Amino acid sequence: MYKTFTQEEFKISKRELLLQMEIYERNFTGSLRTFDTLNRSFQQPPEILRKIPAANFMMATRRRAWAGINHLATAYSAGHAISEISEFYPKVLEFWEEYAKYDKAYDATPRGRETYVAHLPLLGEGFDQANRLVCLGILLGWGHLLPRLPALLDYHNPRRDGMLERLLAFYLSERGTPPDECTRHLPYFKTLKIFAAPKEKRSELMAGYLDDWYHASRREPYHDSHNRGTSFMGYWSWEAAAITYLLDIDDRSYRDAQFYPGDLVDFARTQRNNPNGSSAPAQADA
Repeated sequence: MYKTFTQEEFKISKRELLLQMEIYERNFTGSLRTFDTLNRSFQQPPEILRKIPAANFMMATRRRAWAGINHLATAYSAGHAISEISEFYPKVLEFWEEYAKYDKAYDATPRGRETYVAHLPLLGEGFDQANRLVCLGILLGWGHLLPRLPALLDYHNPRRDGMLERLLAFYLSERGTPPDECTRHLPYFKTLKIFAAPKEKRSELMAGYLDDWYHASRREPYHDSHNRGTSFMGYWSWEAAAITYLLDIDDRSYRDAQFYPGDLVDFARTQRNNPNGSSAPAQADA
């Protein structure tokens, strides 16, 4: 995840046809610069680090956490090997956990107590980041790391999300009954019907979900992002893939759906019994 594709590699490999080389290169190399800059900053002598305000640490680690989760999406859209993307996921989770540490430290300051927000605001644009953290953790073979996510998701969020909680329930048994509402209504609340449906109905419901996914996402931050500068990382229904994997849905009827990252489902299935990176659910679903 540290080597940028050449023009020829990008042309051959990219999964997202709308992604342009210029945008990919700018986003990918920009993330790498962010990682390197913060790494070098933390290597300064302790006496210098102690003088840096808590707000600076919070903002810098937040930027790196955002860059990390975006780096995964950009790399997938560009066609990087899934095994390569998978290897980087634990590092991204560490970025978020370090940000959470400094965010809490800032919230303990007088100014921070007046302005604190959630690490991942589920009622706003933080939901997209949270969705990728959960779904990619499942799909990239790191399901056993998901018990570390509630500490990030719960902090200062007024309520939990119905879809994310159903995904996490396969790995955590102590979260209680998931809510019947989603913090971001469209398109995600439609997935709740898939979880609740009989096994034989799920494939049809998921195909319909994917058919309507982009239009239903029109209020989400990623919608129409391919027309907005460098913000485009690809259009993917990560949740469709994670649900397909966890519920073991036959995806032949929607395998070629535009926004379905089917090769991530294939990868997750190969990792199901991998002791070093298991995606195997902690509980079976009917």
